[in-house]
Amino acid sequence: MAEDLSWLARLLQVSDSAFPTGGYAHSAGFEQIVQLGLVRDAASLGDFLRLHAWPALIHFELPVVRLAGEAARQTDVAGLLALDEIVEATKGTAELRTASRTMGQRRLHALREIGATALPADFVRAIETRETPGHHAVIFGAGLAAMPLRAVLTAWAYQNLDQICLAAPKLLRIGSDAVQRVLAGALAEMDRNVEASLAVQSADLGWFDPALEIASMQHEIAHERLFIS
Repeated sequence: MAEDLSWLARLLQVSDSAFPTGGYAHSAGFEQIVQLGLVRDAASLGDFLRLHAWPALIHFELPVVRLAGEAARQTDVAGLLALDEIVEATKGTAELRTASRTMGQRRLHALREIGATALPADFVRAIETRETPGHHAVIFGAGLAAMPLRAVLTAWAYQNLDQICLAAPKLLRIGSDAVQRVLAGALAEMDRNVEASLAVQSADLGWFDPALEIASMQHEIAHERLFIS
């Protein structure tokens, strides 16, 4: 019997950069990372993905996506609200909070437009009435809860790494071939890092990276910017 891959096309659709979440407009302060000299070329871009992007994914972003999916499958609205509150508390700068909220709400709207989600109605209502922010990772995990877990986690990690790599040629003297080599190197760690994220439970959620926090704060007041955040 052929393997059922009916979910795959829909996952590709909602993970594509053309899906209307507004993610293309945000850089999470990557411009200031370049300004600070942390990323200068292909080698340092690879180091940034390995030392900054991946740890945040393993210890926080991927577990949030997973826990949101678990709560959605159990129609645990209280769990989703609590998780959304945790994400809100850990976004240390206004730009990161606003970007996460905006992309989450846009994703929710787009998912509902194409009938690709069965988020608990009470949770959706809480977002609409602004009782809860509706952060992006929570909406992603809960909205795609019916899909295979590792595929969803892989899609989230890929989106985050790819977003940085898409921004790099706009800010650095680096070609698309070099960027793709760097991205391929980061993706080589996908299975191992997704597996590591599965061990992170709700009590262990969290990752603090001063460089990213400082870059985001500086980006808020920068005179020239290519991205919203």
